[in-house]
Amino acid sequence: MFQLFYREMEKREEEEKKDEKADTLTIGQVAYRITYKTKSVNDTTKIPYRYRDDDMRLDIGQNGVSRFYSQSMVIRQEMLKNMYKSGGGFDLTKVPKGGSIGWELYKNYPAEGKTLQLDKVGSDKYQTEEPMEVPEWEMVPDSTQEILGYQCQMSKTRFKGRQWNAWFTEDIPLDEGPWKLRGLPGLVLKAYDAKLQYIFDGAGLEQLHGEEAVTLVNEKREKISQKDLRKLRDRYDPSAALAASGVKVISVKNADGSEGKLPNKMISNSIELE
Repeated sequence: MFQLFYREMEKREEEEKKDEKADTLTIGQVAYRITYKTKSVNDTTKIPYRYRDDDMRLDIGQNGVSRFYSQSMVIRQEMLKNMYKSGGGFDLTKVPKGGSIGWELYKNYPAEGKTLQLDKVGSDKYQTEEPMEVPEWEMVPDSTQEILGYQCQMSKTRFKGRQWNAWFTEDIPLDEGPWKLRGLPGLVLKAYDAKLQYIFDGAGLEQLHGEEAVTLVNEKREKISQKDLRKLRDRYDPSAALAASGVKVISVKNADGSEGKLPNKMISNSIELE
């Protein structure tokens, strides 16, 4: 990890003004909110893994629409936005850890039976619309575990290029779970892939009775497939992208304070591999 301090040019200022004018749509009212303590691995070549932490939220609407997103990322973005407005530059040492997962996933939106994923590569924004799929689950016999006070059973599946294990509870009869993991006779409270590169561990469950909204920022995004999105990430050059956008880099420092340099390749490990 490194700390990057730079001065924004006119193009970035224009983008900031556009962001402030973006509409936030209310697409449902939250019935249930589940928080998952999440660990993910970005660089799979480094063993043992160096995990990144997030507090992921699953907001389930009364109308069946749900939103899965990083609350840690929301907090970080708000702090960075305030730093930018203050004119003092970006100092990541003052920003709380977490917020490494930048994508958001909506289920049953923009229509019933559809999913919408919002993502970014650099400063470019994308969206992927797909039919909502149901993994083919295989129940694991004689497997029980208590999570958040609920008795859970284990099931497993091969889905989107990963082998997944999931713990669900029939005491909460919601066809929902973290990311795209659904299709079980109860809410998924814990899930992890076989290589332990993504771990979702249920840490909190609230019934909000519609007191808060399921929201979506309505802004211009390019439509793209998951396959093409992964290709873009593989080709993305952070150094070239900053130069092309008119950003002048003042200095780059590694986490230990030593001088560093911008990478010319994005390291990523998509949750969806195929």
